[in-house]
Amino acid sequence: MAEKALELEYRYRINHVVNYMEEHLTEPLTLEEVSDVSAYSPYHFHRVFKTVMDENVHGFIQRIRIEKAIKLLLFHPGRSITDIALDCGLQTQAHFCRVFRKHTGLSASEYRDRFRLRTIAERFRAKVTLEKSTELSCKLAELPIEIRSLAPMNTIYARYRGTINEGRINSDITGLFEHVASWLVAREALNKDSLTVGLILDDPYITPDGRHRYDACITTEHRMTPTGDLGVRTIPGGKYALVQLKDRPDTVRDLLHLVSTEWLPLSPYVWDVSRPALEIFFPNSLDHTAGQWEMEFGIPVKLNEAGF
Repeated sequence: MAEKALELEYRYRINHVVNYMEEHLTEPLTLEEVSDVSAYSPYHFHRVFKTVMDENVHGFIQRIRIEKAIKLLLFHPGRSITDIALDCGLQTQAHFCRVFRKHTGLSASEYRDRFRLRTIAERFRAKVTLEKSTELSCKLAELPIEIRSLAPMNTIYARYRGTINEGRINSDITGLFEHVASWLVAREALNKDSLTVGLILDDPYITPDGRHRYDACITTEHRMTPTGDLGVRTIPGGKYALVQLKDRPDTVRDLLHLVSTEWLPLSPYVWDVSRPALEIFFPNSLDHTAGQWEMEFGIPVKLNEAGF
């Protein structure tokens, strides 16, 4: 029992530190600084981090910096590579180029040229049958997509780490939502206005399988002190492209891929990489009685001021 409690405490603290890392990604983020956030010594923190995340601290920070850079290269084709390097906390272009090539095998400019959104969409369609591609095109054309500003949402969350983009219902994630809901019900903090929201912290088309992070969140107006590995987080407000979906998980996955690679580049907006994408599930939709997802998927967006 004590060992399980210690494991939950480790996960809670590491989740807290990882959130801090992402919020301060443009800063140096030394081992001493991030270990202070965890309230562990640097040696103990490094050991606990490796146990929980299966990566060392330096490797994790470098990886999420490069993955943010990839997102910017894909969705902000007008931004300079120097600007992207600074935005990702890699202070010189030479350092950025060296780390980027080590991670991807390509220079940043080679990566941008090889993986334009139009090319990604074309390659995706080439992998599916003509019938499937036509079906997706028809559904994409009919999708309700609305640009809407959301207010910040205070939530209790549990974090999943694994693979989220398999085109099927993930019972582990569903279980985390149930865990958070049960915790709130036991404290009379779940009401009819509470929203069930999933935060997609890693892009499953960029981050390797097995390392995707997903926060199962439920909103509450109560000030809470979570137990175990549950945490408190505020989902950032702002402008989102909200896509209403009701379909099989594999079709939802494919449609969202096309919204990102075909619809978004033709819109006046770009992906705002400072905020995670989110899923707002409709009441009872997580029961999956019909084998379908029913939700609004939110892509964080901002106006494309570069004109590209």
